[in-house]
Amino acid sequence: MNKVHLSGVDLNLLVVFDALVSEGHATRASERIGLTQPAVSHALNRLRALFGDPLFVRSPRGMVPTPLAQEIAPGVKSILEQVEGLLLGGRGFDPALSRRQFTLGLSDYAALVLLPRLTARLDREAPGVSLIVRNTGHSHGLAMLEDGSVELIAGNFPEPPTHMREELLYEEDFVCACRSDHPGFDGAIDLDRYLSLRHLQVSTRGNPRGHVDEALAKKGFKRNVTVTVGHFLMAPMLADASDLVATEPRRLFVPLAGRLSIRLFPPPFDIPPFKVVQTWHARHEADEGHQWMRRTLREVGQEA
Repeated sequence: MNKVHLSGVDLNLLVVFDALVSEGHATRASERIGLTQPAVSHALNRLRALFGDPLFVRSPRGMVPTPLAQEIAPGVKSILEQVEGLLLGGRGFDPALSRRQFTLGLSDYAALVLLPRLTARLDREAPGVSLIVRNTGHSHGLAMLEDGSVELIAGNFPEPPTHMREELLYEEDFVCACRSDHPGFDGAIDLDRYLSLRHLQVSTRGNPRGHVDEALAKKGFKRNVTVTVGHFLMAPMLADASDLVATEPRRLFVPLAGRLSIRLFPPPFDIPPFKVVQTWHARHEADEGHQWMRRTLREVGQEA
């Protein structure tokens, strides 16, 4: 086995590698770490020679990491976090003085619920801390943690593997919404009336059947889903602008109910609530800055 002589390796190259993985674009990576774009390109050439692999391939979507780059990215990020911790010594993490940048993965639903409160907390307690928020969802949130493109996700996700950690933020229930002058609502909303209407479904994967439909199917019923959209924030807008009825998470509608001409009512059947959690990779467990961000997000979730 060949031995690597660290004295001949510029460890600053790992900083460039991590920025390219996170940003997926040479220009944004250069801005993030304060180097010129030619310096980043030069560093990438040295990284390619060091690893014997292209590491990144240009595409219309930006710099796409190769399989080797995806494999080593979590380890590189962990190394850099450990070095940062060593340099901090016994000083720990002080949010009031920190200039750290956190990369979070949130769906548009989780962003609507959590992000306004989170940014308000940062304004008050950590004005030098910055956020990069990347869109995520049930089907790919854990994969984004695995490849290091985010360091913390919040939303509804499958059971995480043993090398990840999960914490409950809150449980979410459902509410129905329609425009306030909907012609189908001239009295009490019972199940028969509900099923006779046209419905909107939100699915980031484009599936016209979801949690609500599963609850109905267990009772032997089926609703008429005529529009399926991939973004939660479309639901209040479409409920306001059409005759569609949306049955979606309560916290999606409550902040917007006073701004739009919509009415809210409880579903005429039982829908099990779902868990909204924050999840992170075990490599971040002991990171004091990460602990602070998790604690802050937990408190924000409790406020929500």
